[in-house]
Amino acid sequence: MKNFAKQVKLGLLLEAEVAPSAQTRFESRYRKATSLSVSPGSPASYQAQTNKWGSELRVYFNDPGFASLLKGLGVHVEYPRKGYKAGEYRFRFNDNRLWWKLVEVSGLRLGPN
Repeated sequence: MKNFAKQVKLGLLLEAEVAPSAQTRFESRYRKATSLSVSPGSPASYQAQTNKWGSELRVYFNDPGFASLLKGLGVHVEYPRKGYKAGEYRFRFNDNRLWWKLVEVSGLRLGPN
């Protein structure tokens, strides 16, 4: 997985929208992986969302090669995109397992990478 992230031209944005009931679990896991403490709004890419049941972890990016790689691995990549951040990022995926691998194994962090 470390090489997986290195294949990508960074420029990834990692975001997390987390229900209040899941925040303690998310923050503990993130702190264990990164040695960083986070709270909703700090960093801005971590948001509390009362309309969620758990954690919705997203990665935004512009690299079409990365999109092809992900699709080949069976990851659903949203493209073309409209709405939130569509003017900044062409692609997005929502995959909590992969998001955590990028953080825990590849060393990426919430926010721009």
